[in-house]
Amino acid sequence: MTPIESISDEEEIDIPDADHRDLPKLTTAVKDAKTTRELMFVLRHFHLGDPTASERLAQVDDDLLPALLNPYRDSSRLLYNYPLLLLPRSAEAQTPIHDTVLSLDQWLHQAAAEFAPGKESARILKDHLPWLAHQLRQRLAQIEGPVNATPVLSETASMLEEHLQLKGGAQEQLSGDLERLLQQVPAGAELLGYGRYPALHLLIHTALSKALPRRARFQEQIAECIRGLKQLFDVEWEKSDESIEPRAARDSIGLGSNYFNPDALSAVMDHSHGTRQMPVERRERIQRTLSILESWQPDPVLVRFVHVGSLTDDWCSESSLYEALADADPCARAMQVFDEKAAEHAEIFSAVRIAELEIKGIYNPEIHDPWFAGFRWNAFSREELLLVPTTIALGAADQIADEGLRSLSRLLNSGRPVQILIRVQPHNNPGAAPDEGPFQAFRTELGYLGIAHRQAVVTQSSPARHKHLLDCFNIAFESTNTSLHVINTGQRPISKLVPLNAWLVAGAAIESRAHPFFRINPAAGDSALARMDFSENPQESVDWPVHPFRYLDENGHVAEEQLGFTFVDYVLLIERLRGSFRYIPPECDSPALTPVDRYLAMPRDQTRTLVPFVWAVDSNLILHRLVFSIDLINAARDRRNYWRALQEMAGIRNKHVERAIAATRDEEQRQAAEARAVLQAQHTEELLRVRTEAAGEAMQRLTDMLLGLDTMAPPQPARAVPSKTVATTAQEEGKLPPEEQTAPTTKSEESLEFEEPWIDTPLCTSCNDCLKVNALLFLYNEEKQALLGDPKNGTYAQLVEAAELCPAKCIHPGMPLNPDEPNLDALIQRAVPFNQ
Repeated sequence: MTPIESISDEEEIDIPDADHRDLPKLTTAVKDAKTTRELMFVLRHFHLGDPTASERLAQVDDDLLPALLNPYRDSSRLLYNYPLLLLPRSAEAQTPIHDTVLSLDQWLHQAAAEFAPGKESARILKDHLPWLAHQLRQRLAQIEGPVNATPVLSETASMLEEHLQLKGGAQEQLSGDLERLLQQVPAGAELLGYGRYPALHLLIHTALSKALPRRARFQEQIAECIRGLKQLFDVEWEKSDESIEPRAARDSIGLGSNYFNPDALSAVMDHSHGTRQMPVERRERIQRTLSILESWQPDPVLVRFVHVGSLTDDWCSESSLYEALADADPCARAMQVFDEKAAEHAEIFSAVRIAELEIKGIYNPEIHDPWFAGFRWNAFSREELLLVPTTIALGAADQIADEGLRSLSRLLNSGRPVQILIRVQPHNNPGAAPDEGPFQAFRTELGYLGIAHRQAVVTQSSPARHKHLLDCFNIAFESTNTSLHVINTGQRPISKLVPLNAWLVAGAAIESRAHPFFRINPAAGDSALARMDFSENPQESVDWPVHPFRYLDENGHVAEEQLGFTFVDYVLLIERLRGSFRYIPPECDSPALTPVDRYLAMPRDQTRTLVPFVWAVDSNLILHRLVFSIDLINAARDRRNYWRALQEMAGIRNKHVERAIAATRDEEQRQAAEARAVLQAQHTEELLRVRTEAAGEAMQRLTDMLLGLDTMAPPQPARAVPSKTVATTAQEEGKLPPEEQTAPTTKSEESLEFEEPWIDTPLCTSCNDCLKVNALLFLYNEEKQALLGDPKNGTYAQLVEAAELCPAKCIHPGMPLNPDEPNLDALIQRAVPFNQ
């Protein structure tokens, strides 16, 4: 959940205005038409880029925030997942990566519950766990990279005791509980704050968590191969003359050898050789392989990352498990480093394969010798590729999009399991020229560029959502393809008046579609539906996430609006781009002023006379309207275009799907119309036949009566003409009881003739709206799609109401079954759109 999504959307209640002191307030101003016309002239010119207009409008202050972010102004009170507790990596078993990374708040509560499960036990400590987390969060924000968890937690625990200054039993209880809490810290655990490179630290942690157990299993495999090859030599030695020499015969007896004469024993032993001995060529090959296996020493460095020279922090050299290399072209150097390490491992991998073939006795020199002579990384198995030490190319977005683009493309298409980590700033354009602004051209989307390399794993994520990021890394380290990770960490605080932390700014980038999340995994299949993961984007089915915003209007009354959080709102957080905004004077009141989310939803030809604005709040809780340059509108449309392209790949608002649904609906309606036409024709034909027969029979009876042929039989009334063929046939055969036989149809009754209702079941979306109207009239089939029950179980009004509620418009009420139902004329009119 993004920060904005946590804003309360409780219903407004009528309480005194004093309880709304924390709500932003519109300023009161005198408005007149002349002033508004003059101001609108200036605002339009500023929006269209007239530099002289910017001088006539007030510049925005540093304390402004987008209206929806104002509740998070004091980020020191903000609770979020960092710091993270990184549990020690184990070589014994591969633990799911999510289980090795916990938020500090989560771990503190779990650890306290371990030794104090009762609600009232360790009450003082449990009440102050948020205080501990806050202090640790503030302290680790200034430290780059993971730190040992135990000493930091111990120091913070001492600070808590000093802060509370308890006495007597309460102090003893707190001290004991803190000691038990510290005992819960796993040995070797680390704490990671939200610094400059949290994504890189999590990538290294994931790489080590995967590599250590894999290497341990490989060493076990080598040990088994050594034992197997030695057993081959033991068997071969038993075939030799030396195995039955006197000394060997004595040694074979064991502890009782002193009681035997080895020379006599050797003389009576069989010296014949019934089994062929190992060829010299094979013996040498096995000896050479055994020597390689016994002398192999694993590379102590498990992770190497190549950067452009920007990493100068101490943490780069603090661990022997990873190594930092500087190069002007990280992707090209990373490819070279991988090839070097893969070549070093080719010898041990081939030795293991040869050993396993020799142990099974299936090594064929004619086949295997030339194959192993050219053995290199592209012949490695999946397990072997994953054993090569991890290589990471750490690139800057502008360098990658410029001179590094060719190397990036080559590496992505190479198939080498190298990790590429690119840090981007969502407001910048990586492909812009040095003398261009960020919005002068359409943005180069490096993630979309990565998707063009069909066999590469491509992810776009942020450490601000560490679980999503870990999912991306986990997929990458289970794949043998090249992986590209496009990461946004967020900006530092823009001013002392707006101390927003980088985590919140990164969350705003996700919310504003400036940095949408996605994962592309080629191993999942060839279709976009199988490859694409679009989860954890807020309100993924709409252009801009919408949230309720409450404020005090000019009269001091509480008002609420639904605001969309757009790319323009996000840009307001970027200090160097604040020159693109100006205040709209409060006295300007024109219907042409339009909130940016509504402006962007309109067709362009309808916005020519409008001026968009964005809501902002200052540190005094004053609500302002800000006008901005047209470049920001164009940039927002460009970001929306990218968002919609990703939506379509994920199957959301996909025009092809919508077209197929419309075609299916049209085909269903056409077939239904044809079926109705056939039934109506059959009904008309049958009705004509019955009328003709009834008329002929009536005339025959009349003739017989007039001629006196049936003078004793009482006169019979003419049989009524039914409205349905089934009723006619049943009545003629005498199957209907007298009370159900149909009276003659009058003209008024024909106008209300019953037409059966029906449902386009394949179009049903399972929304339950119709079942809420009448669960006996509407039923579900096995696929939870609506069917029509007995029409007698409901009313025509319920049929019409359900048709109006149905989002798929698949309910067709037909004509009423009961001609006496109230308000039929109005109901029939309401049903017309659904019967066509």
